[in-house]
Amino acid sequence: MIMGASTSSVWYNLRVPHPCREVPILDYDLALLFQPMLMLGITLGVALSVVFPYWLITVLIMMLFSGTSSRSFFKAIEMWKEETIMKC
Repeated sequence: MIMGASTSSVWYNLRVPHPCREVPILDYDLALLFQPMLMLGITLGVALSVVFPYWLITVLIMMLFSGTSSRSFFKAIEMWKEETIMKC
């Protein structure tokens, strides 16, 4: 299902122009930069999931999610304050 949704999303966005500039909306250079890192992360993740016990994987994922969630929350508060100041 994810592969089908991703394929249809890419197929649709291939024809969508950028709203401000004369470039495609998809940044192909960025996609080429992400792909090797994505493959490396998948490879390391699979290898480490075999080595580490399940409880350690769960703790590491909880630490990752709590860190990214708190960082996003504080960034949202900061943006909200800036937008409030700009609105007044």
